[in-house]
Amino acid sequence: MSLLWFTWRSLLQTVVIICAGLIGPGLFAAPPTDTCFAVSRSVIVPDRSDLQCSGKPRSYSSRVLWLRVPIAPALSQDASLAIQSTRFERLDVYLEYRNGIRKAGSVGRGAYGSNWQVGGQIAFDTDVDNQASAAWLRIEGLQSYDLLELRMVSQPAAQRQFQLTAFTIGAALALLGIAALFNFGLALGLRQSFFLWHGGWAATVMIWGLVWSQIGLTIIPEMAGTTSNRLATILACLAILLASLATAAALRQATPKRARRLLVALGAVVFALGTVSGLPAANIGRFAIVLGIGTLSCVALATACIAKAWKDGHVEGRYLAISWAIPMATLAITQIVDLGGVLWGGGDRIVMLFASALQVICLTGFAAARLGSLRVERDVAIETGLRMVELAERDPMTGLLNRRGFLARCSEDFGGLVKVPFGLLVIDLDRFKLVNDEFGHQTGDEVLIAISRKLQTFEARYACHVGRLGGEEFVVGVSGLADEDLFRLGEEVKSELAQCNFDAIAPALRITTSIGIAQGIADGPFDTLYRQADDALYAAKHAGRNRVIIADISSARHQEITTLRVSGIDRVHM
Repeated sequence: MSLLWFTWRSLLQTVVIICAGLIGPGLFAAPPTDTCFAVSRSVIVPDRSDLQCSGKPRSYSSRVLWLRVPIAPALSQDASLAIQSTRFERLDVYLEYRNGIRKAGSVGRGAYGSNWQVGGQIAFDTDVDNQASAAWLRIEGLQSYDLLELRMVSQPAAQRQFQLTAFTIGAALALLGIAALFNFGLALGLRQSFFLWHGGWAATVMIWGLVWSQIGLTIIPEMAGTTSNRLATILACLAILLASLATAAALRQATPKRARRLLVALGAVVFALGTVSGLPAANIGRFAIVLGIGTLSCVALATACIAKAWKDGHVEGRYLAISWAIPMATLAITQIVDLGGVLWGGGDRIVMLFASALQVICLTGFAAARLGSLRVERDVAIETGLRMVELAERDPMTGLLNRRGFLARCSEDFGGLVKVPFGLLVIDLDRFKLVNDEFGHQTGDEVLIAISRKLQTFEARYACHVGRLGGEEFVVGVSGLADEDLFRLGEEVKSELAQCNFDAIAPALRITTSIGIAQGIADGPFDTLYRQADDALYAAKHAGRNRVIIADISSARHQEITTLRVSGIDRVHM
């Protein structure tokens, strides 16, 4: 954790130094230490003798707080007073010149006019023709003096800072919006709660940025002031709850249930307190310490859960540790260190937006990489499954389809062709037992392999599938052939198998075959069609082997088998 802290601190310092070099003087302009105050109900600028210049004002929330902020001589003619918008009802600004005090402008709840700037600030400029020595602020209904942030910078620097603020906040909000849509899409497609909570977190931070930065005032100007600040507090606490839910969902398999429930409970407590503090009658000052403790507790527990998951070797822990490190460290720093004077007066809020945008980019990249690896794993699994299915449907010795694979392929390729004839050829090698007895079972296996290769050549010439049912029995299923054409195919198969040369494995060996053929449809009862073809094969064996017989499936007789010659075709009547 110390290494993480050191890395983040170094990164933040580097970013601030680079920004300081680009923006120029005035970046770290802070309220002067000799700012004086008075608490009263007067609408008239008090006498300087009535001001207090030490300590902090008290009992100002129900009265009027007057502040006198000195203006440095270098800024006396082109100063811009930038005030970070916070919870107050009305703010009047007066400028003190040599010839008197003149009102520079006023803003109130729902009415910031042209004084509002992107970055949650309100700006008032001095008269360039007169030298101003001080700015007087009259604030009604201020809830917390500690949340009041003032900056006095030159007008050119102020304009440059406001432009940079608008650009950087806009870029961060755009990234958060894209990330929210991306995560919601993943949640919808993958049905994973982590992406839902993370998308909700990104969307909430984006809306919080719109409200805090006052960009939303372009649409609803009536939200200016206390309303925006109350809503921003509620949204910030909601973001903490959603971040807790996202972390718990990501670590479901890596963290004990009790720790995850405690993390979500802490997030819920922070959200509840933030909601109460955002109510119109609530005083944010009374909740600030409790909200800070609750937020730090959430960060500490989430960090501990992520660290344990990473230590235990869970990839989710590593991804979360890397991607959440920046916003978590930022959140912790903003609770401990006052960053109000840096980054164009936006301070901790702009830093948090930067950190959130970086987290989104980081975690989105990890999610995309993880999904890519899961897709590769899925493709490999599918390929392995298909290979296993293929192996389960193949005869291991010959590579032909087995009974299961043969039925599946014929049904898949020919089953829908109900009007197209389908022929089943059952092939048996004549007296194959003598081959095993004379040449050995090894030679017999090689003969079966050679026969299988020859049968496979028919698949390239006909719409057919070839299989081995076992032993020396093979089967061919062919679509689109009937009667004479089917018989001619059987004769062609018998003739080519008889021409197989086995001299390399068994010199002078010749194989003859008997073939029985039945006709039907591919998705018809296979057992019935096979029994008819097998009966025809039996008839071919009984008639002297080395011949082709086609069964007449129009007959229902099964008691006796006779062989007839019809138009040159052997038929079996059953």
